[in-house]
Amino acid sequence: MEIEIFTLADFAQDNNSKLTIVGTFDSINGKQFPIIHPACSVACRLRFAIKEGGDHSFKLRLIDVNGKETIQPIEGNIKIGNVPNGQFSSINIVINFNQLQFEKAGRYSFELYIDGDWKSGLPLFLNKVE
Repeated sequence: MEIEIFTLADFAQDNNSKLTIVGTFDSINGKQFPIIHPACSVACRLRFAIKEGGDHSFKLRLIDVNGKETIQPIEGNIKIGNVPNGQFSSINIVINFNQLQFEKAGRYSFELYIDGDWKSGLPLFLNKVE
């Protein structure tokens, strides 16, 4: 399995296996904490080789500056069936968030797990500005 795309964006959508991503970012600025970010999306495009067909699980965690989960992990299943071109199959995962609350400034991270194994981390920096 390869990760082709793993990003945080203002908006993302999967439309018939076409992934639309608008406004990628990795930081949020705020004058005071806690702050609430109104809406964002995590977009992920995964590529599975023909030999990786079958059932897989995924989990997305949001970890705060202290290494603790800030939201309930998001989990799901992926079924990779017959590979149409005989070589690989791509799948998009889009997770939309509304009203995410961040308690304090610092480095947060979205962590992606496939079949229980950590695959990638996506940093998000919360900056206090005057």
